[in-house]
Amino acid sequence: LSLKGWVPTHVQVLVVRARGLRAKGKHGTSDVYTLIQVGKEKYSTCVMEKTTEPEWGEECSFELLPGILEEGGRDVCPPGNCDLTLTVMHRALIGLDVFLGQAVIPLDKAFNDRTCMKNEWCRLHSKTGKKEKERGELQVTVQFTRHNLTASMYDLSLKDKPPILITKQK
Repeated sequence: LSLKGWVPTHVQVLVVRARGLRAKGKHGTSDVYTLIQVGKEKYSTCVMEKTTEPEWGEECSFELLPGILEEGGRDVCPPGNCDLTLTVMHRALIGLDVFLGQAVIPLDKAFNDRTCMKNEWCRLHSKTGKKEKERGELQVTVQFTRHNLTASMYDLSLKDKPPILITKQK
């Protein structure tokens, strides 16, 4: 990993759109939103009404636990922290919202394979252990980023400035 020279601190996720979703609402469509989750942190897109081809173009960012992208990181991290889980749901007016499909992207694998996911279509699957059926696809962009504010602020303060001597006034 150190060969790469940098370790990302965040993963940025853009949920672009979906297609071929199952219709769970009236009029042969769904009111659709996507839950985006890494570990315990989760975001939701807004609800696109009466469609099986929703377009969101919504973005969020997750902080990565240190070490999860390294060899064996998956074994020491709490479950779910190495995976980006995208769950597409139908917003039900009454009762529980209905599961439409999900895609799980292993972050450690994506990072180590240098997979750059730019507007990539991911197949939506059934819940674990349930029979697979056609659930459509979700288009996402996944980017690893490094937010290093503290260091860069620190560097800026050191550059081009003579050291300031603080002397106590007697």
